Amino acid sequence: MKKIALTLVAIAAILTACSVEEPPTTPTPPANFTFKLTGDPEFQVGENLGLNYYNDITVGVLNYSPDNIKLITASGNETIVMEGKELKSMTSYSSLLKPSIVSDHANKNAIDYNYIGLGQVIQAKDKKIYGLYHGEWHDGTILPGNVPGFYASIGLSVSSDGGLSFSKSAKEVIPNLYDKNFNNGFADGGYGEPSMTFNADSTAVYAYFVDHNRSGKGVNICMAKFTVSTNGTPDFSTCYFLDETNKFTSNVIRPKQIVFGAGGIADAIFPQVTYNKKLKKYLMVYNLNAFQEFSSGQPTQSGIYLRTSLDGINWSEEPQKLISNFAIPFSTTSSFAWHPTLIYSKADQSEGYLLYSKSTRGIAQESHKMVAKKFSIN
Repeated sequence: MKKIALTLVAIAAILTACSVEEPPTTPTPPANFTFKLTGDPEFQVGENLGLNYYNDITVGVLNYSPDNIKLITASGNETIVMEGKELKSMTSYSSLLKPSIVSDHANKNAIDYNYIGLGQVIQAKDKKIYGLYHGEWHDGTILPGNVPGFYASIGLSVSSDGGLSFSKSAKEVIPNLYDKNFNNGFADGGYGEPSMTFNADSTAVYAYFVDHNRSGKGVNICMAKFTVSTNGTPDFSTCYFLDETNKFTSNVIRPKQIVFGAGGIADAIFPQVTYNKKLKKYLMVYNLNAFQEFSSGQPTQSGIYLRTSLDGINWSEEPQKLISNFAIPFSTTSSFAWHPTLIYSKADQSEGYLLYSKSTRGIAQESHKMVAKKFSIN
């Protein structure tokens, strides 16, 4: 990693400090920058593990050091932990959280009855690790590409043992005006695909998620927050929604959509947000699902995009396109690339990897699998 030899202990100390996302420092005015995917070819993460249908949520980093990488994500209908010495040679995985259909057959109304996906995590000053999970209850309908229809809810997962095990809340922590019985005319509903990060001054945890409710709005990215106590512990007992005036309220409302696709043409989905220490900006990677392109079979607009923000609320108008591909499996043979995540490999957060799930021939022909592509920030 360096032209001169540093001791492994020193390097490990630097990188381990960034393993689980921690509260950032107070920002200073940002400088201009370039975000660039390098010319290095993408590669599959966990190629020899026999995993299928992953990552299906964001990717959480439990550890990133020179001799150990430990990641959380979802495969199939459960949450897993992957581990190895480097991304190119992940050597093991194990189940972390199973959906209630496996763990609690009797509770058929559980918000995670058919699926539980935990990804991005943060570590607070109380040393606990927190994450928002995406839970699904399936109603028997079918989405494009043969994907089961679902009502999504966002629950809380907490680990008190350094990520070896996680508990899960039975109820959603981001309440919805519409329950699973609301018929929006489509096979997907609810709130899902969450991402969360400490804000710049560590006084709040910002949560980003997708509104699948429709009912007069598109399927786009929304925002809420949770407060952090003076001792640095997040409080998930009350959710504060961003309203249309850019203020947060504890009233259960339909939150403002902060990043969206063109009305009637595209959706903004699958956000992952980090606060970048080098840039003093929030970075969001997400998918643009330009569903109007399904008939042509050409993903001109569809793909993975990057936006930036100074405050985590107002996002750049002109996004940067990183990957061209369809954002969902709209047919059983169409290619797609979805659920992007940025993870940092250097302490100053100037380099890292864009992780996303990819299939070149659709779900019917090929299981989607996690791939990585290196990026640099200058």
